[in-house]
Amino acid sequence: MTVNPSTVGVFNLALSFLGGEQLSSVEAPWEKSALGVLCVNHFGRVLDVALEAHPWSFAWDRQTLGELPEPNPRRGYGRRYALPADCLRPIGLADERPYVLEGRDLLTDAAPAVLDYIRRVDDPREWPPAFSTALAWGLAAVLASARVNDPKKQQLCIQHYNLTLNEAMARDNNIQQPAPEPTPWEMGRGAAPFSGRRRS
Repeated sequence: MTVNPSTVGVFNLALSFLGGEQLSSVEAPWEKSALGVLCVNHFGRVLDVALEAHPWSFAWDRQTLGELPEPNPRRGYGRRYALPADCLRPIGLADERPYVLEGRDLLTDAAPAVLDYIRRVDDPREWPPAFSTALAWGLAAVLASARVNDPKKQQLCIQHYNLTLNEAMARDNNIQQPAPEPTPWEMGRGAAPFSGRRRS
């Protein structure tokens, strides 16, 4: 993952939750201290797990997939596509066609295959504050075991991580305003769903 001064700020927030030392430099501290190396080695996994946990609005992306040769007819699908390199979690195809995954390949009958997915976002400037705080608690939980070997402190950090991550999810849900589902009457008339309030 890419590490920049903003990322180091999340590292230091995690360390502050443990009441320990701080990384004093934003110029490649991971090359200057065992603590920095430890943060870098574990933070990528903490980030990916948090991103996969929810369809975050800031990480949602859509891409037309590139088709690959040799679909697997044994799986019952006629086309094979490569997942985007930054895809962490597929959400679904835009036309809602069924699909299965084989490693980093997606099998489906859709043509073209347009995928909604959660992408890896490793720049803290794109994260909401609540998400950054949750990541810091998640990293602190790992460091509580890997560095200070304190199971009680680790459990406390895990509890705070779960609370702050759920709070971040709730806030993310509140900022999204999807179009309402069409009523059966509207669908029968071929009408598109309203983008605002329904008429009474």
